[in-house]
Amino acid sequence: MSRRNDLLKQLLASDKFGEEKEQEQRFLQATAELMLTDLITIAINGFSVYGAGSLIINLQNDSTTYMSGYDIEKDIAVAERHEDEEVIDFLRGLMERIDANDWTQTVLITLISDAGTRTFSLEAGRSQESFSEAAAKSKE
Repeated sequence: MSRRNDLLKQLLASDKFGEEKEQEQRFLQATAELMLTDLITIAINGFSVYGAGSLIINLQNDSTTYMSGYDIEKDIAVAERHEDEEVIDFLRGLMERIDANDWTQTVLITLISDAGTRTFSLEAGRSQESFSEAAAKSKE
């Protein structure tokens, strides 16, 4: 099962029964798929404009931004000046994910919350043609 399906399954968990549960799950699934599609599109656009990176969704301060590898390297330098090992470890790990990602197939989306950080590799989906073209150009 893909990571996307796992996330959808978690979102769709419900304590309702019967037809009411089925209706709720169909609505929640459509909502989740729409949200994921929008986030993937934003990440694809970020990749097309800025190069390899991750869409960062910070739930602690309600912000979303695309950070390229260049942006992340600058933040690593700032964190090193402040000797913030936690941020340095997170950003270096994110750079490893960016370097290892298959940009012809997937984008990266990183969630930051009180519980920590987590980066997901998500399939490009319906925007595959334009995404593959941008990825091919980035390798030239």
